[in-house]
Amino acid sequence: MEFGLLGPLVVRDGPRTVTVSAPQQRVLLAALLLNAGRVVSLDALAEVLWDGESPAGARSALHSAVQRLRATLGPSGADLIETQPPGYLITLEDAQLDVRAFGMLASRGHAAAEAGRWTEAADQLRQALALWRGEPLADVPSLLLRDREVPPIVDQRLQALATRIDADLQLGRHGEVVAELRQLVAAHPLQEQFHAQLMLSLYRSGRQADALAA
Repeated sequence: MEFGLLGPLVVRDGPRTVTVSAPQQRVLLAALLLNAGRVVSLDALAEVLWDGESPAGARSALHSAVQRLRATLGPSGADLIETQPPGYLITLEDAQLDVRAFGMLASRGHAAAEAGRWTEAADQLRQALALWRGEPLADVPSLLLRDREVPPIVDQRLQALATRIDADLQLGRHGEVVAELRQLVAAHPLQEQFHAQLMLSLYRSGRQADALAA
């Protein structure tokens, strides 16, 4: 099975899309996926499931929620969720979860950039960024989970974008990145690197006056 969190939650079992319609099940699945390979305690799951206000009987309700999630995922996905005291564990390969795949590709891209392998860096980072479909956890209704998990993932995307643009500039693609950089500067005015890259791309495109204005 494959799972996507870089946008609305997506679950695929081969060619089939598995619909996880219950909001509580989406929160539970997202919490397990973001900790893939690590046991998540019942208390930690209850905290995100009820946004820090666990009701009486939360543990029993949580066990029931896990059973319903297993049923929703079907035979291929049910076995991925293991009961491991003091909670639950989901085990996946990196390629099965877009957040993990993004991190793996981005790391390769950053390493290639540090070594001056600019074509490889640009290619790896483009593949990583192509996995993004929108705001992470877009339809996962847990403010606690989103506030805790989304900002670091978004920061990783901005770092990947900046490094990919550095690679494009090193490869002489100055004119190609100007429009993208203008959008990034407008969307992220406090990211100084995008401002510097915009000035450089304009200057190297022969647009000195625009570079000075930027």
